[in-house]
Amino acid sequence: MNRQEVLTILDQYGLSAKKSLGQNFLCNDNVIGGILDLANLDKTMTCLEIGPGLGALSEKAVILCGRYVAVEIDTRFQERLTDAVENKGGCVLYKDYLALAAEDLPDPSFAPDVILSNLPYYVMTPIMLKVMRDFPSCGKMVFMVEEEALDRIFANPGTKQYGPLSVVTALFGNKRKCFNVDAASFCPAPNTISSVIEITAEPGRVFDPSWIGFVESAFALRRKTLVNSLSSSGKYSKESILSALGTLGIKETVRSEELQPSDFVRMYEIMHDRKEEN
Repeated sequence: MNRQEVLTILDQYGLSAKKSLGQNFLCNDNVIGGILDLANLDKTMTCLEIGPGLGALSEKAVILCGRYVAVEIDTRFQERLTDAVENKGGCVLYKDYLALAAEDLPDPSFAPDVILSNLPYYVMTPIMLKVMRDFPSCGKMVFMVEEEALDRIFANPGTKQYGPLSVVTALFGNKRKCFNVDAASFCPAPNTISSVIEITAEPGRVFDPSWIGFVESAFALRRKTLVNSLSSSGKYSKESILSALGTLGIKETVRSEELQPSDFVRMYEIMHDRKEEN
């Protein structure tokens, strides 16, 4: 889908971009092809797309996979997505993904193999954490994000940007930046450069969605020690946190940003094993 095609579709369906929703429509077939190459869809796969918009990616993805479901917050796109997606066998749910509940999905066993999304900056973190919480068995996620957001996703321990997003994505799978997308690839053109990233789960890996809340609690009070931050959630006593740190040989004054992603898992397992014993 090129720029002229996007403008024609907007005119045909009486649509326009909503700045409040961070809408910029992809209009570069090379970028669309690059994302689909990363997704590597086939007829055995289920694909979930969050925020299909005009369906530039969707209309191609829906014919490549065995099952396609999209979640779109903007009901203005319903006629266009009916033509581009639903008439080709796909399903579109008109919901805010952040408010989506399990019962809203096509069936209770819905489990995507691949998740695709062009994520506006203002909802990037909550959506990424929610998809990992909702679909822990997903094999691959391909996201387009603002380039400046990469620091938060790929941050290392001990840095200012290191936080729940960098920790949880590292626990979920192998992550890498794939390529940049310039502003001219969108209509209207944003004021930023975008980047396409992928997160791929390793075969046989286990991801526990409960880790997400634990990590978020650990970073709740960034200027405080891990002990104070975790205990402030009301879920864990200082005694249990200190005991777990002692078992792991980690100093009592440690801050969350000093820990490796694997340290959070080890702490979680120790503390929850002890809860079960009690």
